[in-house]
Order: sequence, then C-alpha cells, then structure tokens
Amino acid sequence: MDASTRARAATPRRAAGRARAATPRRRASGRATARGDAEATARTREDGDAGDARFSFRRHEACVRTTLRARCGEGLEEARVDDAFAARANAKRGVTTTTEAWSSRRLRRVRSTYVDGGEKAQIYNCAVYPACEACDAPVFGVDLICVGVGAARKILIGVDLQPMSRDRDYNDAYVPKLLKLRDGGALSACAEALNATTPSKKFYEDATYFSRGMFFARPALANEETMARSLDVVRAYLDVWLDRLDEAEREAEAMDGACKFGLSLEDVRRCVLTEASAREAQDAHDAWQLEHDPAIAMFASWYGEEWARDFAETVLFPGARG
Repeated sequence: MDASTRARAATPRRAAGRARAATPRRRASGRATARGDAEATARTREDGDAGDARFSFRRHEACVRTTLRARCGEGLEEARVDDAFAARANAKRGVTTTTEAWSSRRLRRVRSTYVDGGEKAQIYNCAVYPACEACDAPVFGVDLICVGVGAARKILIGVDLQPMSRDRDYNDAYVPKLLKLRDGGALSACAEALNATTPSKKFYEDATYFSRGMFFARPALANEETMARSLDVVRAYLDVWLDRLDEAEREAEAMDGACKFGLSLEDVRRCVLTEASAREAQDAHDAWQLEHDPAIAMFASWYGEEWARDFAETVLFPGARG
C-alpha cells in the first residue's frame, strides 16, 4: 500500500461469488471474531496508547485520525463500509483486519486500514484524498508494515505526499519542504535511526504517484524507538500536508475569484489542475494502485482471492471504477 499512505460495480458472477464466500456460518464466525478483537482495542484506537509492551502502529493510527478530525472534520460523514470488509478475521492465522472510511467538506475520502496479527503482523495503511476543489493538493499516504518474527521480520516505513501531477510547479509547491525535513532537517535523526533508504524498484519503479520527498525506511528493530521515531515522521509529514492543503484551497479560491471577476492573474499562483482533472488524477491513482499494490496478494493469502479483490476494488481503491 504506501505513508500513506496506493470499484467497479460487482458483476453477477462476482456478486454471486461473494454470496457463496460469505455463508451465514462463516460470516457470523468471522465477523464475531473480528468485532471482538476490534472492541478489545477500541480504547487503544481512541487514545493512541499501545495498550501493552508489544510493537504496534496504533499510536500512529490514533494520531492521524485525531489530527484530521480536528483540522478537517467540518461536515464529517462516516462512509458505510460493508460488514464483510469493515472487520475480517482469520482465526487460524491469528490475523484481524479492520477498516474505516469517512469524508468531510475538506476531504473527499479518508480510508484507514489496520492489520493486527500480534507479533507476526502489525500494519497500518491510510490514504487521505483532499476535496477536489483544492485542485493542487496531493494525497497523504501512510504505509507502516511489520511482518514476520525473528530473523525473518521485515519492517517498512513509508510516508509521502503523493503527487497527482508530475508538473514541476505542482511538486515545487511542497516537495522541497519534505526534502529539507528529511535530509538534514528536523527528521534527519529519525532518518538515521530508522535506516532511511531508497525505495525498492520492485514497487516504486513507476514514480508517477510518489514524490522525491517520500520518507522510506527499513528499521532493523521492532522496538519503542522505532515506534516513536516513525510517529515523529508521520506527524511531521501530516503537518506539511495540512499546510499544503490550506495553501491549495487559498490558491484555488484566488484563481477562481480572479477569473470570475476578470482580475489580473499576475499575483495569483495558477493552479496546475482543475477540479475535474484533480478528480480524474485521484481516480487514476486508485486504478494504478489496484494493479500494483502487493498488499492485495497478502490479503488473498489470509482471506481468499475473491475477498481480497473485492476489498481492493470497493474499499481500498474505489476510484478505480471511475
């Protein structure tokens, strides 16, 4: 997925497949387990407390949720996520996946997914799509992954302000701030402690939806320092994104006003995207993610290929349906 944090209407065949996959017994069992786990961590999700000494990204999840709702919560509407996707558990593998989604006046869509597999898997992925009226605002993405145990454990920290255009002016509006933060700035100590590195070309070879300022790291240890340092990164990048959202809204309003009243555009930053092209770009981003995101295969290994594909098309990347 990607810091981030990267559907078509079901065909009769797919719809029938979902019905077969979700028999009353299986749905009741899976949902009961998932809901039980979700209730057990409800307090953790609200206050950001880790709850115990184990490694997790719950504080990061709580930080993003709390900050976004405080700064962008006006007109908030919870999006309905189908029960089959809101919480899903594989008791045999000891994995539970929960997802929430919402929108507001300033945000077209916020989708947050958490995978809790105890010591074997802790994954937090979030994508925040700005309202298309803020034409040149990027998508805020968080992708925090810790999977495996012992020598096989792999940790990945990815946070980015994902560009919806490769235009130079679009990226110059915020990427230099990210580079300054990451390379020798306030996050330089975090970059060193977390083992910041160049993203793998296996997934990031097509840089269309990733910025040069992306924070990407592969920490060696799943410990308190990694949790704390990565939380600092998420907070810092979220602050830059919120500032850019504010700027993009003002720029769009100024340009709209100048055009509407026939005023000079000399002192107004021209928006690279329009409201319509911003929407198209966000949907194209979802379509690309749907075809490339390796997390889909991971979900398929836990919950079956049909569930994973439906989850990706209708919940993770709904803009792909156009």
